[in-house]
Amino acid sequence: MAAAVPETAPFVRAAATANPALKNFPVPSTSVAMQMQSLVYGPLKSAMRFGPIRSLAGHPFLIVIDGLDECEDKDEVEDLIESMLAFFDEDPFIPLRVFITSRVEQHIQSQLDVPGVLLDNLVDHCSDDDITAFLDVLFQDAKRRNPVIRAYVREHGEWPTPSEKRKLVEHIGGSFIFASAVFKFIMGSNTRSNHPTTAMDRLPLALNMNPGLDELYAQTLARSEHLPHFLNIISTIALLDAPLPTSGIAELLGIGIYEVVNVLVNLQAIIQVPGTDDIPVTLCHTSLRDFLTTQSRSGRFFAHPRHHVRLFLRTTECELVLRKRRPDALVDPKGEGYFSDRTQISPFARTVRPSLSTQAPQCWSLHWPT
Repeated sequence: MAAAVPETAPFVRAAATANPALKNFPVPSTSVAMQMQSLVYGPLKSAMRFGPIRSLAGHPFLIVIDGLDECEDKDEVEDLIESMLAFFDEDPFIPLRVFITSRVEQHIQSQLDVPGVLLDNLVDHCSDDDITAFLDVLFQDAKRRNPVIRAYVREHGEWPTPSEKRKLVEHIGGSFIFASAVFKFIMGSNTRSNHPTTAMDRLPLALNMNPGLDELYAQTLARSEHLPHFLNIISTIALLDAPLPTSGIAELLGIGIYEVVNVLVNLQAIIQVPGTDDIPVTLCHTSLRDFLTTQSRSGRFFAHPRHHVRLFLRTTECELVLRKRRPDALVDPKGEGYFSDRTQISPFARTVRPSLSTQAPQCWSLHWPT
């Protein structure tokens, strides 16, 4: 702080002198919230009392907190956010901004979901085009640095080929973390005898590469496995072809929406849980479905194929209830929902039934030979 904003230096030194605990390194004996108050907020406010801060003329001071979810002490994280919000409520025009990156964790999201905070979900912005552009930069840099790749390109032409790049992007599934891991694997050292010797040889192997997220998946799922209906909810999300909203999952399983939310709220690091009941619940990465449907990887979290049967039976049950309530209900031939007098009639009809209409044949074929 003192180095970036020289006007605060005397106040930072005064705070450290007044409270020696702030100088205990590498682990100060004061909370992070107290450190921010004593070494950032306080000095900045004190400096401003003496007039405009020249070093901040035209732009605010930016603090970046990267990977807040990696802090194990949830109470301390909540205290940090609470004190930060209180500071900005008191001094909304102070030339300071805080940029926080984090996986979606309930104790963080609930604290930050308030006026004055701009929340942006990067998953909503990440597209195959973004991953393609990212890989283009990495491979261009690799060609510039690697004489083997340059020699290969002179002899064989463009590498990776458009087809190879397209397959890589599809396999990566929108995850920059996985994209980075895949690229490192492709460009890895050729000194190990159990690996092909060039990046060109390793690229086809990367298309079968596991994202390496199994440990994260298991640790995150364990947070909710003690809750009622956990396995049914997770299995439903994993096995359905089309994603359903929390209301659809609840009606399909015959449970309350709040029970679905209760399970999913702890899993937001790996599952996108919308803020409303009518937007589909989606996976953060396609590899989560592979994990849940592969017993050797998921173990006790395995989404067993027999759950298809339960889904089919529940679909049939809901179908009968719907027809009993509205005998004039008709199925839209385009699969967009149920209509009666050209009017859609229920959330279940709009979302659950169309999504499950393709599941019944799969259920029977999986468990009964034709």
